[in-house]
Amino acid sequence: MFEPLSDPHRHPHVDPLHDPHRDPLHDPALRLLDDPLKAPSHAPLYVPALPARRSALDAYDRLPPRVRACVTPLWVIPPRVGRVRTMGRRPSHPLDPDPAALAAHLGSALHRIETAQRGRPAWVDAFHVEDEAAHLAPGFRRTPAAAALRPVTGVERAVEQQAACAEAARIRGSGLGVRVFLTRLPDEGLRDEVGRLLNRIAFAHCPLDLLLDLGAVVDEHRPAEKWAQRALALLGPLHPWRTVVLLAGSFPAAYPADYGAPLAEAERFDWDVWHMLVDGPDRPAERVVYGDYAADHPGSHDRPVEADGGSPWGIVRYTTERTFLLARVPTRGPDHADAVRARVRELVHAEGFRGAGFSDGERWLLSCADGSRVGDRGTEGVGQPGVWLRAGHVQHMAQVVRALRRRP
Repeated sequence: MFEPLSDPHRHPHVDPLHDPHRDPLHDPALRLLDDPLKAPSHAPLYVPALPARRSALDAYDRLPPRVRACVTPLWVIPPRVGRVRTMGRRPSHPLDPDPAALAAHLGSALHRIETAQRGRPAWVDAFHVEDEAAHLAPGFRRTPAAAALRPVTGVERAVEQQAACAEAARIRGSGLGVRVFLTRLPDEGLRDEVGRLLNRIAFAHCPLDLLLDLGAVVDEHRPAEKWAQRALALLGPLHPWRTVVLLAGSFPAAYPADYGAPLAEAERFDWDVWHMLVDGPDRPAERVVYGDYAADHPGSHDRPVEADGGSPWGIVRYTTERTFLLARVPTRGPDHADAVRARVRELVHAEGFRGAGFSDGERWLLSCADGSRVGDRGTEGVGQPGVWLRAGHVQHMAQVVRALRRRP
């Protein structure tokens, strides 16, 4: 028996916390906030790293209120134009040819994030739009006072960017994220770099959060757990961090070539690494919050928003307790609607499918499978890659929250 996370008959955009037609005495979403065992604590329960694109923003907005209360996203603003970039690696020279358009892109992204957050806290990483660091502090200053958005900086970033983020955090007062990319075994050199960064941004006098990022973890033999343990041992004592998050992503970058129809399966190594860290014999003294890249590959943050073209193939995805189920589907063609529905039917009949009452993601998959949905863009209501990704993110985040809340 699966516990429903929301009312399947409720419109996804009606928030029970703001619906005047609901009775507070009988509304489980409202009662949750009075339950000390289930209400959100000072530290977040779950941190998904999400690109500030329509699919992810809509997915967060469609989470049931009591799930959304447990989710504190790390929003990453994607590049505006140009080539695919890589998080944590600064280009040798600015890649955006239009500083004014870049500033407008940053402002628009911050506005969309603030609207989706509805006053709840979130980190915002503008790594890909920092060609003009001077826009960072003014961009955050223009967000409403009630928006609890936390800028993000790191050791690999320009001194001007670090100072601008610290100034933005000082203005906002909601804190500052220090993101550390773990691309190798951490050493004392990394510790010293972070120490110098902390001295440089100390003028902000605000809470600091440590965001440890393992990136893509797609191999069970990669020593990700040891890297995380070493990073915590080196960086944990440097500062009384408000929050410590371990981020990793295991969604495959491409559909596995050795799988045929109907479904492929990819293991959630990110979930395994976090469990080995926090439940293992050498578990850290700090409370380490689970973070991932939701239902997409970490490289999804690196694609520019104005990229040309589109693939003739897409992926419909579903998250189980230990794996991702993947269905490769066509994005166009005269018979693509029937092909999409056939693959989605495989997903909704797979073992572990949680049913329509679990989240808006499951509801969309069931509606797509039986052909009853018309309205989302796409022939005969089968959607398109953005809709498939939105549904994937919704059900994934709801599943992670349930799994974390069930832990002792």
